Amino acid sequence: MENFIDRNVLTNIENFINVGLYNSAVRESCTLLEVVLRKVFQQALLELPFNDRQELLRSEREIGNDKKGYQEFGFGQLVGLFKKSQLLRRWGEYTHSNLGLISSINFDYIVELRNRMAHYNPDQNPCTYQDAMLVYNALTNWLSFIGYKEIDKGIEKAFKEEKETENNKQIKRYEKVKRKIHSDYDSSNKKEARRLRMQSNYSLKFDEESFHFVLEKIKKKEHLIGLDVGCAGGYVTELRFKEEYPFDKVIGLDFNEKVIQKVNESDHGHFHYYQMDLESKDFEDKMDEILEEMDIDGFDVIFSALTLHHLKNPQRCLMNLRKYLNKGGAIILRGVDDGGMMAYDDNGLVDKILDETIALENASDRFHGRKFYTYLCNAGFKEVEMRYLVDDTTKMEFEEKEDFFRYYFDFRKAYTMRAMNAHPEDENLKKKHEQMVEDLEKLEEIFMKPDFFFSTLTVSAIAFK
Repeated sequence: MENFIDRNVLTNIENFINVGLYNSAVRESCTLLEVVLRKVFQQALLELPFNDRQELLRSEREIGNDKKGYQEFGFGQLVGLFKKSQLLRRWGEYTHSNLGLISSINFDYIVELRNRMAHYNPDQNPCTYQDAMLVYNALTNWLSFIGYKEIDKGIEKAFKEEKETENNKQIKRYEKVKRKIHSDYDSSNKKEARRLRMQSNYSLKFDEESFHFVLEKIKKKEHLIGLDVGCAGGYVTELRFKEEYPFDKVIGLDFNEKVIQKVNESDHGHFHYYQMDLESKDFEDKMDEILEEMDIDGFDVIFSALTLHHLKNPQRCLMNLRKYLNKGGAIILRGVDDGGMMAYDDNGLVDKILDETIALENASDRFHGRKFYTYLCNAGFKEVEMRYLVDDTTKMEFEEKEDFFRYYFDFRKAYTMRAMNAHPEDENLKKKHEQMVEDLEKLEEIFMKPDFFFSTLTVSAIAFK
């Protein structure tokens, strides 16, 4: 391939998609992606620090069995090489760049598509419109990042180390939590259960508007089947999937076995609750068992609030869930984004607490709201619509501000406490916990002042199959 992407090549792929030749679109997109990946790896070997380059070469030898180099690798091997060598992480750390656009691409699924086309009769295993768009979007995301023209120069420029400005420090903040999520969240904790109820009250009207929009838009108007992903004790589930809505059955899934056992001690009518690890290898087997037990084929509305940020691979979870969404059905996501917080005048204390939080390995991704659109698009959903709710302290009474503070900040010291308790010999974790408690106490004093301003952003996304 030449050193630039001719716009006509992309137009041809778009034409393949428009006329329904999805296999051809996937094949052509993968061919171009393979060239881009190979060029990026080549540049990484030239630009990255010595230790990083050594890791790249070691990964290359392992994948090639010491018999062939990356120039001879096929698409799947190149993707494996990027993953094994953690090239994107090394690239981002070296340049202080925001690689979020390309880091979120689900290459595992693209490799599956490529392999399916290579080893099976494409007429019997055709790619779908969503498959074609996913791969094409992956290609255009890469090209948007490195440039359509003069690809070699674009890649070379993308590897140049930048000065770490305050702006890209903020970028590093929300990219850091994206790379490594190890949340030890526990919804059975009594304080957390109270906080969840508080959170539910804040977002009740916001969620009601999303449900109203979805129920008006989907064609099926009766005998609906609902799914709440991350249902905890079912409190939010039964408020959102209202009795007056036309749902015959609603299934709730949650990771916490204690919570599910407790909720199943009583009858909840057409609400049914199951323990489920959303990222377990046997997820599909367990889902199939639930569908068979409940005598249903799939779901018409899937709802998930404040759950994806606890997962290691939210996009993979969404792809799995989409398989169980009926044609024409909708998914509603709700989350937060700490990057949407504004405070004055706290002397930078809010930002300090946010940085302290995400420095912990057991913290969830508190910057996940901004990623909903990309996740859903890459998972094959369509007609993605983003919605936002801004809350602030300007009209809150003293008691309301107390609750608001507890909801958005009090839980953060639980992160440091659990980390400290898990490693009692680690003096550094003890100091982090003490610092978090001290900072939260200071912020609470500031928070309750009449002239202090604080606002937050709640993010919701709606999409269809």
